[in-house]
Amino acid sequence: MKAVDFSIPYYVLQKAFIAKEPGLMPKITAFTYPFSRNAWILYVLMILAATVLFQRVIFRNTTLLGSFLWVLGSIASQPMGNIRDTPWRRVLLGLWLTIAVAMPFLYKTNFLSFLTMPEKEIVPRTFEELSRAVLSGKYKCLTHKGTIDRQLLRESENEYMVKLGEIIEKNNWEFLLGERVQDLLDDPVALITTRVAMRLFFGSSPYINVKESDDNLSVWYTGIAIHKEFCCRERLNDVLHRINNGGFVNKWLNDYSFTSTLKKRLDLKYEEREKQLKLQDLKLAFFTLFCGYALAFLAFFAELWIPKRFVPQ
Repeated sequence: MKAVDFSIPYYVLQKAFIAKEPGLMPKITAFTYPFSRNAWILYVLMILAATVLFQRVIFRNTTLLGSFLWVLGSIASQPMGNIRDTPWRRVLLGLWLTIAVAMPFLYKTNFLSFLTMPEKEIVPRTFEELSRAVLSGKYKCLTHKGTIDRQLLRESENEYMVKLGEIIEKNNWEFLLGERVQDLLDDPVALITTRVAMRLFFGSSPYINVKESDDNLSVWYTGIAIHKEFCCRERLNDVLHRINNGGFVNKWLNDYSFTSTLKKRLDLKYEEREKQLKLQDLKLAFFTLFCGYALAFLAFFAELWIPKRFVPQ
């Protein structure tokens, strides 16, 4: 800074990370997608609480298992019987039936949407999410060799940034920008680099096959170093200002990104997205249905074959 001055910035370098474009979530487990994990836990606890409460208050001479079957049946649109009919019990029963109707309706609606338009797998979108994924062993994070990215992470005010930098330093995770850089993303790997490097090496939308992070590790303004006694500083800044306003830097980056990924664009095969439901999409539903039929037949045969002395009167 004592030896030179700088021109006005002509570009902004943003340090971020990229990860591979997420794939579609498996449809075999689509029945769990409509509700989050916490919602499922609360729903199950609510059913168990209703079972205990109804067994003591609503039903007549019913075991805990019988009460559970009545409550579970109400969720599957089955009627409830053996009920003590009093005004305040009707209010309690009406509240439960409202829940028993609303929750399956919301579930069926969301379940169909997940089958027709499957969700994509979750990938880290922020450095905080990336830090948690790396610390849990789900992801690796590589920094560009020779940069100060690890130092920036370790000196950050955020604890998750510091932990991310320490584990990267411990495992010596680094990479070089080259021809095989895209092969690194075949595994669950995130690369910390500049957004301009992402465009140059991976192309631009809609042909890009990676996801950029939503936040930045750092932001650097780039300019031209000039001698303190340089005579034409104002003219240089004026020219850079015109270049910035004309968008010539972005134009050059977009053109270079297009030509560098042209071969991949030509090899790309266009596939029309199918939105209709297929038999493969519904195989889980049919499998569950057939399992239910099998259990029903087993219960039916058990009632026929088990001696009556084992059946409670």
